[in-house]
Amino acid sequence: MKLFLKTRNVLDERETQEMYRIEHHGLWAMYVLLCASVIVQLFFGAGLAQIAGEVFVIGVVSVAMIIAYARRGIWDDHARPSAGGNALYAAGCALGVGVVVLGMKREVVRALAAGAGTFVLCFFLLSLLMSYVKKRQKQQIDALECENDCNAP
Repeated sequence: MKLFLKTRNVLDERETQEMYRIEHHGLWAMYVLLCASVIVQLFFGAGLAQIAGEVFVIGVVSVAMIIAYARRGIWDDHARPSAGGNALYAAGCALGVGVVVLGMKREVVRALAAGAGTFVLCFFLLSLLMSYVKKRQKQQIDALECENDCNAP
């Protein structure tokens, strides 16, 4: 963005941090509302063509945020990467998918199958991501230790 706008920052550190906090809450509010919009449209019988734009935006933002966090060795601001946490997140996703499928199709078996498949897929992907994040965290710690040891007299 700075390539297009050659301006200087007039905010001090406190104001900049407050601005980032506001943007953080705004981003997550927009993300949740966009997901809710897709779910509501599905309940009203919208076809794929009608929700394709929203689903595309959700997908791009989700993948970009996951890649950015993982490359920096960040998992979550409230938890450490663990199998139990992965199971909890996967169960939440599976429950959400199961409820949406049940609401749309009115078939319990199909909803359970979609929920189970979602759980397995989410748990597998979160486990892969967890191993990568732990590897990045170890690399960062090793680099920091080397930097401290290498610069010592």
